[in-house]
Amino acid sequence: MIRFLCFSLFLPLATLVAEEVAAPVVVSPSEAAAQVGKMVTVKGKVEGQKTSKTGNTYLNFGGRFPNHTFSCLLRSKNFTEAIPLYEGQEVEVTGTVTLYEEKPQIELTALSQIRVVEQAATEVSGDKPSEPAP
Repeated sequence: MIRFLCFSLFLPLATLVAEEVAAPVVVSPSEAAAQVGKMVTVKGKVEGQKTSKTGNTYLNFGGRFPNHTFSCLLRSKNFTEAIPLYEGQEVEVTGTVTLYEEKPQIELTALSQIRVVEQAATEVSGDKPSEPAP
């Protein structure tokens, strides 16, 4: 009986822990607005990248600013290293979705929150094209 009670109490706790470590849901930039307040991964092409006069960097998805559907904010205070160029690349960004001026965004605090899925065509191969055999 004691074993049953211990098991009955442990099972719901184990389920909660499993849910906490589950990978975030992957959504498109246009679906991010439905995920406000949730930890998700947004996968899409960076349509524009801009660094402001204050040093903050913005990555825009689903169109260029101001017509974008989703953005990422990288505040300069969080980054001592240079922000790589992501424009034109397919990336995944992970974080909690918030709204800024009625548009969804994720504020990134580490470059580890960005994963390049597909590099721009000019960067995919650093090798020179092979020459035809004579």
